[in-house]
Amino acid sequence: MTTRTGSCLCGARRYEIEGDVGGVWICHCSLCRKATGSVGNAILIVPRGQFRWLAGEDQGETFQLRPTYGVTRCRTCGTPLPAEADEANIYVTAGTLDEPLGAGVRTHLFCASRADWDRDEAGARYFDERTT
Repeated sequence: MTTRTGSCLCGARRYEIEGDVGGVWICHCSLCRKATGSVGNAILIVPRGQFRWLAGEDQGETFQLRPTYGVTRCRTCGTPLPAEADEANIYVTAGTLDEPLGAGVRTHLFCASRADWDRDEAGARYFDERTT
């Protein structure tokens, strides 16, 4: 069985996922864009029984922005981390995985809300490594 680990930027909060994960879901709604400052929120939907905290479970700060929308971040570094409000699933922020996932994006949500800048311009440049 596959086991994956993940953590926040400072390492205060660490978790483990047991079993396979189907792929990444990206939500493009305006709330997810604001919460991440990016194109949206990239998550893995993990059944609750496959997820467990290894360290720092008590180091999260949840910001309940609306009755159905909240963001949990590490108290030390501010990294957005797994959301646990759902009784059946944990919503794991994909960027916090420690190792490659081996799967790509499987679902885009709220595409009608996608930011108009969420696209490549003609001649967009790509860099494989940090240049500075």
